[in-house]
Amino acid sequence: MKKRLFFIIMLISLGAVILSCAITTLIYHSFYVTNAKNELKTILRLEAVPENWENENIINATVNEIISAADYSIRFTLIDINGNVKYDNWEQDERLENHLDRPEVSQAFKNGSGEYIRYSNTTESDMYYYAIKINDNEILRAAREISSINSVFIRIIPILIPFLIMLFIIVYIAANSFIKKIMKPVNQLNKTLDEILKGSRVSDIKIYDELKPLSNKIFEQKVKINEYIDELKYERDTIGTITEDMKEGFILINSDKNILSINISGKRMIGNKKFDLEKNKNVLELTRNAEILNRIDIAINENKHLTYDMDVKNNHFRYYFSPVMEHNQLSAAGLLVLIEDVTIQRNAEIMRSEFSANVSHELKTPLTTMIGFAEMIKEGLITDLNSIRKYCGMINDEGLRLISLIEDIMRLSKIEEKIGSEDKKPVNLKESAGNVVSLLQSKADSLNVKIYLEAENIFFNANENYMNELLYNLVDNAIKYNKNGGTVYVIVKKDSNYIYVVVNDTGVGIPEEQQERIFERFYRVDKSRFKGIGEIGGTGLGLSIVKHIAELYDGTIRLKSTEHEGTKITVRFPLTE
Repeated sequence: MKKRLFFIIMLISLGAVILSCAITTLIYHSFYVTNAKNELKTILRLEAVPENWENENIINATVNEIISAADYSIRFTLIDINGNVKYDNWEQDERLENHLDRPEVSQAFKNGSGEYIRYSNTTESDMYYYAIKINDNEILRAAREISSINSVFIRIIPILIPFLIMLFIIVYIAANSFIKKIMKPVNQLNKTLDEILKGSRVSDIKIYDELKPLSNKIFEQKVKINEYIDELKYERDTIGTITEDMKEGFILINSDKNILSINISGKRMIGNKKFDLEKNKNVLELTRNAEILNRIDIAINENKHLTYDMDVKNNHFRYYFSPVMEHNQLSAAGLLVLIEDVTIQRNAEIMRSEFSANVSHELKTPLTTMIGFAEMIKEGLITDLNSIRKYCGMINDEGLRLISLIEDIMRLSKIEEKIGSEDKKPVNLKESAGNVVSLLQSKADSLNVKIYLEAENIFFNANENYMNELLYNLVDNAIKYNKNGGTVYVIVKKDSNYIYVVVNDTGVGIPEEQQERIFERFYRVDKSRFKGIGEIGGTGLGLSIVKHIAELYDGTIRLKSTEHEGTKITVRFPLTE
């Protein structure tokens, strides 16, 4: 801007100087021509006396006197009424042509005087001619050379060059000074922009009044821009917080397959926790899974919404590929990949499937037995009274077992659906444990198993029936899977943070390879490896019920078992006020 202003100022100044010189030259030439005309007119009027032009001697004397008085050459011509030249001080030895057609001559004969400027071939320059009538038959004409504008300009060039140089220097200095004065408020405004952008108002900053509207406008725009930036930051931070706190994986990919955004869950689920998002990082740097990359290509290139399930170790993830569209075209964002952890749903589906199969199997076995015995009695295959009583007893036992199974299934279903979980009251765990031990004491005595109870008066806010169910199943299993002369220890205690329900037996123990599945529905230890004293006629739902009751109250279960030595099950509940 500074250079441009300087160039414009210099150009205007030089143009003005040249124009001034031209106008000055024209004015000077005009004054010069006017003065030359007036001088020649004055001389001719003073000397236009007939007596001075009567004979050649008088004429020569008169002409010599005039020329000697003037500092320039004058041509005198005496012309008669017929246009013949009677005298010419420049062409005395030659016969001159007729001058009657000369404009100044014809004007003089007609009006008494005449003048004209024209180029003279004789002098090869512009000549001013002035003619005056000295009598009725003669015209006296005087002429002098008039310099042209070009010749005048050429003569004054030596004067103009120093003047132009001096003027150029003055203009140069003045232009620099003028530009500095012009740029000073702009530079001042430029220096104050940082202060304005920091939040200072124009009234707090020293600038020229002419620039205050501009700086005020800048400040207003700065405020608006800051508000817009704050809004964008808030939205970015909000979106960032939401995506980072999402359990689902979130990956945003542009049409060039560069990653624009990815949250922590996305890195974890795709199996690259150490991935560091930088500008223009391609999706190939995140994963090399061919199935995922293939679906990304299809989703971007064909604008298709795709779903893909993938198992990673013990987890099951579901990928949703959704192209980001704008006006039915793929936008710069490209593709949104959402990853959902469906492990729980998948395990639940598997468990439901296994549960249905197990329930069918468990229900089918007693029903088949009952129907078989009933069919034999119906067809008369069993006729004696003792056999009938025997098989009817077996039908009754299977029926009772079937009812027990159905009741256990219904209880487990209620616990899973948290039916009754809100029916809480302070339960004295020592009293509940004592009731359970008393209830199972006869069974323990019949199997020659001793039960020892060590409990504190601990009150736990829960459903009393659920807590009794939990204790009953743990103690019942400890008795049933014990040895002849074995022992069961029931302990209820607490510390500063937790309540502990511990059931420890000296029974047959659980094989290590089966310990992970012991809390599954309908799971029972392999009969061929069981050498306990109790019957194995359980439903396989007891420990599953214990697990679900513990989880209902944020509890955890820890199993410690050694085959042929015994099992220790510890249920821990967080201590609440």
